[in-house]
Amino acid sequence: MEEKKPNIHKTLFFLILVFVPPYWLIFTDEGSRMSDTALLWLLGEDEIKFNVKELKSSFTRQDIQTVFSDNEWQCGAQETAFGNNLCAAQIGTFNGFPSRVLTLYFRDDNISAMKLVYRDQYHQQLMGHFIQQLGQPGNVEAVLNAGPDADNILEWDLEQGVVVMKKVLGKTDEPSVFWLARKPQG
Repeated sequence: MEEKKPNIHKTLFFLILVFVPPYWLIFTDEGSRMSDTALLWLLGEDEIKFNVKELKSSFTRQDIQTVFSDNEWQCGAQETAFGNNLCAAQIGTFNGFPSRVLTLYFRDDNISAMKLVYRDQYHQQLMGHFIQQLGQPGNVEAVLNAGPDADNILEWDLEQGVVVMKKVLGKTDEPSVFWLARKPQG
C-alpha cells in the first residue's frame, strides 16, 4: 500500500482554523469588545439597548422604568445641574459596548439628560458607533482643526436634544457621553 503524503493545503487550513479565532478575539479591537461583552453576559451583568435618536424630553421616569424594567434602577430626588431627580443603573453593556453606569436625569418628572459611563478602552469604538448611528458631529470642522484651540467636544444635534462626547480622553477624564434635552448655552 502506498503511503499518503501530507497535504500542505489541508495543514495550512487547519492551522488557520486553530489560530485565527483566538488572534481575532485577543488582538483586534472588535474581537476584544466581543469577548469582553460575552464575559460580562456570562457574569450576569445587565445590558441595555438604548436608541439615543428616539430619546425625547417628553419621556417620564415611569416611561423609562417601564421600558427598561429588566434593569435595577436606583432612583431618588437629587438637585443637579440637569434636574431635580435621577435614576441610575449599573450595566454591563450599552448597545453592545462594555459600560459601567447609565444615569438618567429628570426635571419635573421628564427626562432632561442621560449620562453613560463606559469603559475607556472602547472610546474610539463608541465614538464610531455614534458617528454610524447619528452621522458626523455638527461641529466636525472645529473638532478637526489642528490648532491648539481645537474643540475637543463632539456634538450631534438631534431633533430632540444633543449628544456630546469628548474627542480625546485625558488621563483624568471620565469616559462618558451625554444626551441633553437642550443644547448648553455658551
